[in-house]
Amino acid sequence: MAAKSLILVESANKAKTLKKLCGNSYSVLSTEGFLKAMPKSRLAIDEENNYAADYKTIRGQGPTLQKLKKVTLDAGRILIATNQNAEGEFLANQYCELFGINEESRCRVICDEFTKSAVKVALQNARPLDMKLVDAYQAKQLVDKIASHKIGEYFSYKIWRGNKVGRFRAMLLKIISEIQQDGTFEISKKLTAATLQELAARDLKFSASKTRLLSAQLYEGFNFDNEGYAGLIKFPAGEINLTSENRTPESVKDFLTDNQFKLYEFIYKLVTEGFSTKIELDGTATNLAIMLELDKLKIDWAEYFSIGMLSLIKRQYIKAENSIYKITDLGEKVLSALDGFFDEDFSAAAYNNFAAEVQKIAEGKAEKISVIKNYCERFNKDFEKAMASLPEGAKIQEIPVIETDEICEKCGSKMLLKHGRYGNFLACSNYPECKNIRPYFERISQKCPKCGGQMTKRTLKGGRNSYGCENPTCDFKTWDEPLEKPCKTCGSTVFVHRFKGRASMIYCGNENCPTRKNHPINKILADTERKSKSGQNKG
Repeated sequence: MAAKSLILVESANKAKTLKKLCGNSYSVLSTEGFLKAMPKSRLAIDEENNYAADYKTIRGQGPTLQKLKKVTLDAGRILIATNQNAEGEFLANQYCELFGINEESRCRVICDEFTKSAVKVALQNARPLDMKLVDAYQAKQLVDKIASHKIGEYFSYKIWRGNKVGRFRAMLLKIISEIQQDGTFEISKKLTAATLQELAARDLKFSASKTRLLSAQLYEGFNFDNEGYAGLIKFPAGEINLTSENRTPESVKDFLTDNQFKLYEFIYKLVTEGFSTKIELDGTATNLAIMLELDKLKIDWAEYFSIGMLSLIKRQYIKAENSIYKITDLGEKVLSALDGFFDEDFSAAAYNNFAAEVQKIAEGKAEKISVIKNYCERFNKDFEKAMASLPEGAKIQEIPVIETDEICEKCGSKMLLKHGRYGNFLACSNYPECKNIRPYFERISQKCPKCGGQMTKRTLKGGRNSYGCENPTCDFKTWDEPLEKPCKTCGSTVFVHRFKGRASMIYCGNENCPTRKNHPINKILADTERKSKSGQNKG
């Protein structure tokens, strides 16, 4: 019996749908995103050796990688059906390198919609990898890494250790600080990913990350019982369309979560009936105002906006108050440190110019190394000027020690908030006489979805946060970040679950909320709890 052909994809949802569409002669496996990446703790790029990058197995992906290496050895033929963009092509190339697939073979499957007929055509038209797209993605990846790593080095002296900002985030931060949006604006009549995010922000009050996540889910597909598995929209990075107008929102409602249904109903109406292009703004930095400012600057932002905004919030450079973004004191320090040294590197014009050079690589009109070198030569000169501006003998600054209202239970002195190897902690100010320390749990505004008590946040090593309830009788704990806006259906706290290499998932923390019906997070949380209990039992 001939070995089955194996199709590799980047998400479990896509694998599930694709398996049902391509038949028993294929097996489909998910890698759960990237398997290797450059370490965050160091540059990992040899600028003297043609910008050679050192990729390491991503923490937690080791078992997946070993399993896939065994499975691929037994496969008759290996096909790769990652997303049809530059990142998907780069990911496909990573699979080729890891599993010994010839990139010149017809191994690359491009499918912009998940229906039985579209998948059949895509499999028949498998092509070799487009190495121009691979080079284009890597050029951007390497430049982004070099810029953010060196800015982090400069900030460790100028502000304090642990702060950094990349090309897109630096530009985004400056736009938020300067935004002046008043009047009426027009947007493109094509329903692109960017247009959808703008309209969903206006009409559904969905954040960009929420729209991006839900779009990915509508694309990856569902099991419609008698009709089988199918996606509802075409690949949501280009011009968005329906896979079938016969799948009306009402006909698929029972298979979708509330938010999935709301967005699909919205898209269906936009595609079949058209949409208004007039948007009015009132001069504040909302998601929509920032998106339209990026449009005005001709920035291609749809793929990076939600990730960039979440990063600025996580790093506490901005904060959201009633859906309006404001620069924090730390954000002002970042802008001040960049001002006068990196104005050209992080301007909208520089961002667009580099994007144009990356596009030339994708079209075979420019060489990857030359494009990287041209940007880095300019950037490195500005970096050297910034470093030279530091006072003589400048030392790396640590996060300032903050006096808290907490009292040491051993000696009655005030406790200090400090940052250590394993994250934030409280230490007695009466050191060395008193050496008392304890974990630091920061009170946050959100309420526990389990008991309604006050939630707390604990910052651990590497900046990772854990969340829990301060009520000693409640055992609620999660790694998922609680969002400011509560669930519109039940009023409980909403969380965001992040994956490696793919879109995040937003869900209500109340297990009994109607929005949790058929929600894919249910299985994910159940699996997480099962693994946690299994680990405890072994211990």
